[in-house]
Amino acid sequence: MSSASDRSTDVSPTDPSAGPVDAGAPAGLDLSADGLADPVLVIDPHGVLHYANETAADVLGWDPVDLIGTSILELIHPDDLNLATAALRTVVEKPYGDLITLRGRTGGGTWRYLELHGSYRADDGTDPLGGKIVIVARDVTDRHLLEFDQGDTDVLRAVMAHMHGMVLLVDELGLVRSVNGAVTRLLGHDPELVRGRSILDFVHEDDRDRVLDAALGLAPEESVSLDARILTVDGDTAVCEFTINNMLTDPVVASYVISAQIATALTDARERAEFLALHDARTGLLNRDGFMRAATAMMHSGGGLGILIVDIVHFRSVNELYGEPVGDAVLATIADRIDRIRWSDLITARFGGDEFVLAVRGASEASVEMLSERVRRDVARPVFVDGQEVNFSIRTATAFEAQPQVLDALLVSASTDLMSAKRFTDPDSGGISVDAINQRRRQVDQLRQALNSGEIQPFFQPICTSDGTITAVEALVRWVHPLRGVLGVGDILPLAQLAGLAEAVDDCVLDQALKFAVALADRGRGDIEVHVNIDPKVIARPAFGATFLDRCHRHGADTRQLVVEITETDLLAPGAASLSNMQKLRFAGIHVSIDDFGTGYSSLAHLLELPVDGVKIDRRFISGIDVDPAATNLTTAILGLSESLKLTCVAEGVEQPYQRDRLAELGCRAFQGWLFSAAVASEEILTMLAETADADQASQRSPR
Repeated sequence: MSSASDRSTDVSPTDPSAGPVDAGAPAGLDLSADGLADPVLVIDPHGVLHYANETAADVLGWDPVDLIGTSILELIHPDDLNLATAALRTVVEKPYGDLITLRGRTGGGTWRYLELHGSYRADDGTDPLGGKIVIVARDVTDRHLLEFDQGDTDVLRAVMAHMHGMVLLVDELGLVRSVNGAVTRLLGHDPELVRGRSILDFVHEDDRDRVLDAALGLAPEESVSLDARILTVDGDTAVCEFTINNMLTDPVVASYVISAQIATALTDARERAEFLALHDARTGLLNRDGFMRAATAMMHSGGGLGILIVDIVHFRSVNELYGEPVGDAVLATIADRIDRIRWSDLITARFGGDEFVLAVRGASEASVEMLSERVRRDVARPVFVDGQEVNFSIRTATAFEAQPQVLDALLVSASTDLMSAKRFTDPDSGGISVDAINQRRRQVDQLRQALNSGEIQPFFQPICTSDGTITAVEALVRWVHPLRGVLGVGDILPLAQLAGLAEAVDDCVLDQALKFAVALADRGRGDIEVHVNIDPKVIARPAFGATFLDRCHRHGADTRQLVVEITETDLLAPGAASLSNMQKLRFAGIHVSIDDFGTGYSSLAHLLELPVDGVKIDRRFISGIDVDPAATNLTTAILGLSESLKLTCVAEGVEQPYQRDRLAELGCRAFQGWLFSAAVASEEILTMLAETADADQASQRSPR
């Protein structure tokens, strides 16, 4: 847009003798503008329309009344909008300007090519049009189409103006002779303010020498390609891919021809390269270089600095047992858990392999130990990958200095601490051997086969009165191995947890225990209770109560015959779902008992709070009765409180007659342990019950 008064339009201030002013026109506008053959518009510097003559209404097909007070930018073609905005933004500053061509939208929804010539009227207090821009527009649509049909030079000019890529003609001194519309569309520069300036003014200062050297090194008719950062009108930078052609010797062009386009892919690649230079590609945490840079800056800012190293114990075994994709997923989960720890002034990184390093600003060594405890609590939890439960443990090592001077010294101190921990807890610090990994893998495969073949089954340990009468049985998992014999829970559970089969093993044992309860009832022994152990993580699921009762119904088991045992240490802070499920089981007639009672904190108080029907005294207290005064006193207290609360109480781990006798003196009525019987197969339990029944009948028939 032009702004010079010497290139003003045919509109002028009103002459007092010119007659009345049109009501729709601004004061001071000559009514003769309505008679002009070209459209005339008056706008403010924001583009808001204040006046349009009748010709403008005819050419564009709009009723001026509908447009007064709206922005003319709403009528500009989207591809020309940046050019219009740039011209509007700079019209006040330019001493003079060139004609610009824009496409304007008509009332019928079509586009017309308009050649615009504008003049800004300075606000000196005397000009009624002061502070306004007067525009004369010429409809050049027909000429434009004619030129396009004729295929002359103007056609090429039109094509260049609307190309997606930027095109610039630069003379031998580096001054811009001409630019196409893409320079405005992509970078926002007013082409009138670009012409005549050095091309280097628009290149980032760090790239100017490289661009200049590339251009000066070109022989006639040669070209070169490179990338450089270009400045937008807002001062931002955009990476562009350039091609510079030396056409100075061409009689028509006589310029450098520069074509360029925004290098989005190149920008993304550069940003990605910069990110990867300081971050770990697998987890997204800082890598060693990024950590050293960030932690060094933290150290220099003052204050104490703590280092925490986190090591995954025998991570190699996870990769060997499950495969590297699962190992990668475990690493990613651990990294995410570490990254989610909210701690003031914390830097997290992965140095490679299974080693994570954290730096934290702290006031004392105790604060670093608190962070270490938080990491152990939040990180060392099982990871589920594709339905597999992967269990792992971690080691941590720390170092702290109140006034650190050398970051490497802190890292070495923490690393030494970690190596000591490894040697102390694992003399073979090289990890599990290949043979051990292969053996464990074979065991996992065998466990899976055992689940399918019925080798995993419950054995039942009797719960008896003091004279050996069976009143209940507890289902305990066993693996009837074809070669190794009967394997106990110590051989099964760790392997099942490592392989993510723990829940499958529990489900298998539970189903068979329910079937055995039905078998007992069918033989007239529905009075024998069947105890089953439920994983506390499972009972904490909101749907557990309903699904457990549905399982009982499917097997036809009498809920009044069942006792669900839950380990007390897992009930220190039971959630709402766990409490609700326990109540749901009790309402259905199932008894709920606390297993390993006495090992948790405030155990006796739990009896007053938890919805339970019984307890089982932990075997460690039974083994210490009459040997350890504390064990004897606690056992006595549990029995007394259970009796007062009308709870059943079972003493487990009874192996010696004196233990049975002493417990009986203290009021215990139910016993479980090897003194009475080991866990045996279901058929043997049925045989034992039958023999007991026969003995009872025989005693009743014998003469007294």
